[in-house]
Amino acid sequence: MTSRALFLILFLLAGLSPRAEAQLAVYQLEFKPTGESINYRSYESGYYVAPMTGGTGSLVLMLTTGGVKRYFTYDNFGELFVAVSGDQRKVVLTATAANTVSTTTFFAIGDADERYRVETRAAESQVHLARKLQGYSVSADSERDLPFSSGSTLDLGVAGAAHLTATFDEGRTSATNRESRTVAAEITEIETFLRERGFVDGLAGTASAGGGTTGGGTTTPSR
Repeated sequence: MTSRALFLILFLLAGLSPRAEAQLAVYQLEFKPTGESINYRSYESGYYVAPMTGGTGSLVLMLTTGGVKRYFTYDNFGELFVAVSGDQRKVVLTATAANTVSTTTFFAIGDADERYRVETRAAESQVHLARKLQGYSVSADSERDLPFSSGSTLDLGVAGAAHLTATFDEGRTSATNRESRTVAAEITEIETFLRERGFVDGLAGTASAGGGTTGGGTTTPSR
């Protein structure tokens, strides 16, 4: 067989192979304030979508204020990865947003003690999975970049923390992989789901994240 013929066969086989799209994991987020705080209101819940075997994800956070349910979407925010030490595996969710006046950090970790079967349109595979991650969300913002900060007697500065629980959403994960969605496409599905349940886009027509902090040209999901 000539090298040209062999190359043609390999090319055709490649065209029949499953698409090299990352399989996604969807986690539901829950926040519960903890410890001392000032002028701090935690987000209540949310979703995090990222490649199951690790990579950059996107975040949707939910909050109800004044009887209005709002969601806030942050694309390409943070990372999900698997850390390994010997035969121990941990799934880690980490994300930090910072500018000259504020810092917000999300961190959660859990045992990757289950092998989960993923089914797409083209193939099946198994990956290590953590059903639940536990951690914290921490925010601090001096708000000194705001025009009224100098000499103001108003409430100024934000600091606080919340327990963060990320729970694997098996239904959404199965659906998004079965349909071979991208992270962006799954975020759109979640936004549609929330709007159908009365949520409005908290970032629509605003420069900041519904109480988030804008400083140094960067919008951060702090509370």
